[in-house]
Amino acid sequence: MTIDHRLSRRVIDVVQNVITSVVLPSFRALRPEDIQLKDTPGDPEDLVTIVDKAAERLLVEQLRDVVPGAAFIGEEAVSENPALLSALSSPVPVWLIDPIDGTKNFVRGNADFGVMLALVENGLTRASWMAVPAAQPAGYIVAVERGAGTHIDRIRVNTARQRAGRPRGTVHTRMMPPAAARDVLDTLRGRYDVHDSTGSAATEYSAVLRGDKDFVIYYRLLPWDHAPGALAITEAGGAAMHLSGESYTPLSPNQVTIFAASAELAETIRGWLTRGQHVSVSR
Repeated sequence: MTIDHRLSRRVIDVVQNVITSVVLPSFRALRPEDIQLKDTPGDPEDLVTIVDKAAERLLVEQLRDVVPGAAFIGEEAVSENPALLSALSSPVPVWLIDPIDGTKNFVRGNADFGVMLALVENGLTRASWMAVPAAQPAGYIVAVERGAGTHIDRIRVNTARQRAGRPRGTVHTRMMPPAAARDVLDTLRGRYDVHDSTGSAATEYSAVLRGDKDFVIYYRLLPWDHAPGALAITEAGGAAMHLSGESYTPLSPNQVTIFAASAELAETIRGWLTRGQHVSVSR
């Protein structure tokens, strides 16, 4: 499968069409009956809206001809049929789709939400796109091609330049086992400037790309949440690293994982977390 700028441009056009026709018309205009609790293991407060479902259907429909024969793994489709995840390890190209990342924010009328896509082949993310359409003063799209860098609205991003002072970051502990969460927070206390979570992986990864944060740490690694952002960060000069030192992939099981603006920072944080204490490495 060849990834080039023409393919990326077609995907961007599809994403923009879905945003303008489905997503933004319903932003801050949802009715109570448009919102439902979602049966997500470990997350009893998870939500899904008619917009999540409609956006995913339209993305699948409009992406079908972009890479003929590709499979689709959408967050909402997997919620109804978890067996779809098995396609991720097949040699067939796979589209990962998160139609509304940050649904709770979307429901509240909070602009921190995004549309996320990744194109995966043989377990490796080849390209990804993250759109944050309601950001102020203007929405933006992150587009990434493996080996060709990360671009925000066509401007190439480099996160690897060193910044003075303590790193700024967010440690997402809500889905961590309690013992691992305590270990991580105790070990990192006083070593970084704590920034609140935005509540959306799309905007968390964008914060690192845009220089607002230096790292984020996650545990639950649902592939549609992290494959797009992990590729964006690594192609911008950063790192996506497990405590074992291995790189993140869309097939990675749940484990404490560092996504940092530079490989040096990722290694520093990994060293803090693995020396002299027992953070749980995997599920």
